[in-house]
Amino acid sequence: MSRQRIQFGAPRHGKKKPPSETPVELRIDRLSHEGRGIASHDGKTTFIAGALPGEQVRATLTERHKRYDEAQLLEVLEASPERREPSCPHYDQCGGCDLQHLDIEAQRAHKEKQVLDQLKRFANVVPEQLFPALTGTALGYRRAARIGLNQRQRDGELLVGFRRRGSHKLLNISECPILEPRLQPVFDTVREQLAGVEDIRHLTHIDLSCGDENGYIRFRATRRPAADLIERLQRIADVLQLQLVIALNDTTLPEAPLPCHYSLPDFSLQLAFGSGDFIQVNAELNRQMVNQAIEWLAPTADDRVLDLFCGLGNFTLPLARSAAQVVGVEGSADMVEKARLNARDAGLENAQFHRADLSESFVHAPWYRSGFDLILLDPPRTGAREAVQQLAHYGARKVLYISCNPSALVADLPLLLQAGYRVTRFGIMDIFPQTSHVESMLLLERPV
Repeated sequence: MSRQRIQFGAPRHGKKKPPSETPVELRIDRLSHEGRGIASHDGKTTFIAGALPGEQVRATLTERHKRYDEAQLLEVLEASPERREPSCPHYDQCGGCDLQHLDIEAQRAHKEKQVLDQLKRFANVVPEQLFPALTGTALGYRRAARIGLNQRQRDGELLVGFRRRGSHKLLNISECPILEPRLQPVFDTVREQLAGVEDIRHLTHIDLSCGDENGYIRFRATRRPAADLIERLQRIADVLQLQLVIALNDTTLPEAPLPCHYSLPDFSLQLAFGSGDFIQVNAELNRQMVNQAIEWLAPTADDRVLDLFCGLGNFTLPLARSAAQVVGVEGSADMVEKARLNARDAGLENAQFHRADLSESFVHAPWYRSGFDLILLDPPRTGAREAVQQLAHYGARKVLYISCNPSALVADLPLLLQAGYRVTRFGIMDIFPQTSHVESMLLLERPV
């Protein structure tokens, strides 16, 4: 699972557009992995954002490449029955979402097919059991996000929002239906409270992160704000009922913000986190995901479990409720310390945490040599190739791999398959509805 927040509205890198061309009519065959329509034009694959399979569209070519072209959608001549009116008034311009125009069930079917196709094509894997997608509400689910701030030089106007589609420029927005309802007022509140401030260019962005009942609004600043500006930032936090944090290089104001919490009620757990810590942005799906992971691994009172890329203990602590011992390993020393505190607060003495760089060899680490029956991997988007290479012949009975990037997943799997594992269970998790981002869970088992 990604340890970096998905950049809500990150720009796509493009090339200079050629001169305008005569519009062409195209029949859309399928969707690409990133949710763009794919058609054939003059014998070349052509990508058209916003187009859906089965549609006849009018488009103009915008970029030519050696093996493919890109086109801009001008008009849908024959609409797919799965086309929907986007929920967001900024959808046509904002780069945050890319599938709001597609029915939610069709979105999930596309994501599942995308991962299954890559598993078959690149790893020659067909899972033995296909489980229904884990799903939740399609809107109002996001409890963490990064929001851009910019003060336009020519007129001093304050821009608060996400990057424009395909651009580095910021789009001023008034609402985001993807955010949890309690966070919706953030855009107008920031603009209202900072109106009239002459220079706030040293405020670069806002990070929002919420637990079940509390949360943070974190302003990133390149220098310490003046006292009157801090007062305005505090008023913003008060309106949103969030704790104010100002991030200055390697320090924060206040130096030790009070911890916030989210719960895993099925395991009677409360996990504390800080303003800069990674948490899953979709609380409902996180609970479902943890429940399914524990169900698939099925730890017993005799099992020792290894949880790599463990973060705050999101999986480690629930596993400790039923296993003999669980060892969590994470690259961030700060996260390891917080995981230990979460274990202590939960009274789980059978959960241990260690800091290690999992991109390097750990075969001689004391925690590795003690032996494990079950292994859980929840790596970042780059995957876990180095870790998998060391684990492939380890002999664990089961390995659960949680993936946020199908390309990294299919690159890592062959090492486990060559060691005798087989993929017995598979299912996707729709943690980011309305976007093409897909997460999946695979269970690998050794023959008995």
